[in-house]
Amino acid sequence: MYLPHLAYLRAVIEHGSFAAAARACGVSQPAVSHGMRVLQARFDAPLLVRDGRRRVPTALALRLAAGSRPLAEGLDALVPGAAEAGAGNPRVLRVGVTPSAALVCGPLLYAGWCEGRPRRTLEMVCADEGRLLADLLEGTLDCAIAPRPRGFAHHGVVQERLYALRPQVVARRGHPLAGARSLDALRGAAWARVDPSASGPVDVLAEAHRVRRMPPPRVAVHCPDFASMLRLAAQSDLLAVVPHPALLGADARTLMPLALQESLPLYDVWLFEPARRRSKLAPALRRQLQALGSGPPDASGMPRGQGPPGARAG
Repeated sequence: MYLPHLAYLRAVIEHGSFAAAARACGVSQPAVSHGMRVLQARFDAPLLVRDGRRRVPTALALRLAAGSRPLAEGLDALVPGAAEAGAGNPRVLRVGVTPSAALVCGPLLYAGWCEGRPRRTLEMVCADEGRLLADLLEGTLDCAIAPRPRGFAHHGVVQERLYALRPQVVARRGHPLAGARSLDALRGAAWARVDPSASGPVDVLAEAHRVRRMPPPRVAVHCPDFASMLRLAAQSDLLAVVPHPALLGADARTLMPLALQESLPLYDVWLFEPARRRSKLAPALRRQLQALGSGPPDASGMPRGQGPPGARAG
């Protein structure tokens, strides 16, 4: 069972609402709502019931919270040691990243931190945006690279926009729809998808269909990561959305972007760092990370990571 969701449950019980629990945990309200949905799905009986504006725990929720607290306290006791080995060690760069950011930014982080410095270590921790920011506030991360959760603002965190991603639809070479030039031409197609985080940017595929008043896309496979999604797309007639060309890797030989007239919603990737701690990232490494959104023109004639004004998702 996902431990942060149990922490969200304890916070909801203590503070009475999702909004107050989110503030206490240092995450967004959608992250708490998503965590409660995931947790509730594990039980047939309700965990929380409404009483006016408050969320009142049931007896099951109280037993679950009480049973999980000793485990949480035992893990918390390990945090100082983790900080010494990671965020508190000048030779270790401990970066929280979403799965896609790990693939896109990992090579630059390694080159900028480790190459030529054999005593240095890079540790990348993968999680959703809400969990990464909570870890950053707890002092176990040096920085986090992720989309910014909706409504996130905290005086203890410095935020810097790194680059914009321009998602593209990809298909295997020779796909029957490889010549499609519009989303409308893809109606009825089956998609593979990495489900978006509840606290992160919008689901660009569903949003692109919604704003054009098209039926929702038919998602045939929900994938745990981009590598499995792309492998499926390369060996089947499934379509997929890729936020950055670096994610294609070796699959670039068998997958191709579709030259669609419409632009999928854009979103930004941000760098988050503790406000009261000196950054470990050198200026040159920052510039390289910021340049990740640029590149050779794509099928639309625009540099990768850029798009027409107003195309960016909120």
